[in-house]
Amino acid sequence: MLTDPMSVTYNGNAKSLARVSLASLESRYRTADGEFEVIISNSPKSVEPVRIVSFELARRLPDPTPADAFDAWRPIRNSVRISYGLDVTRSQASVDLPLLQTALLATVDSTLQGRLIAGEK
Repeated sequence: MLTDPMSVTYNGNAKSLARVSLASLESRYRTADGEFEVIISNSPKSVEPVRIVSFELARRLPDPTPADAFDAWRPIRNSVRISYGLDVTRSQASVDLPLLQTALLATVDSTLQGRLIAGEK
């Protein structure tokens, strides 16, 4: 089980996220003010013998012109997610996943990130 609270550094500032829910396929961590949230989920795929494990970091954005005077937050989230697809047989996972991760991190540089965010496919 992961640590509770979890620590995330955003723009040079450490954020403490306490576990707010724990279920069989998902756990959530959130800052006290609700601005940052981490969602860790396990999603079994039904077609292939693959299990998807995801780690998502999201931030809710403040709205300078809120429609609701009692809630200064918009329901808009920016998020970044990393997912691992694991063959349920765990064949070669201990060797293959670190190699795939290294290749992915070398490929997804700041230029590619900008192009993906801009909508290129």
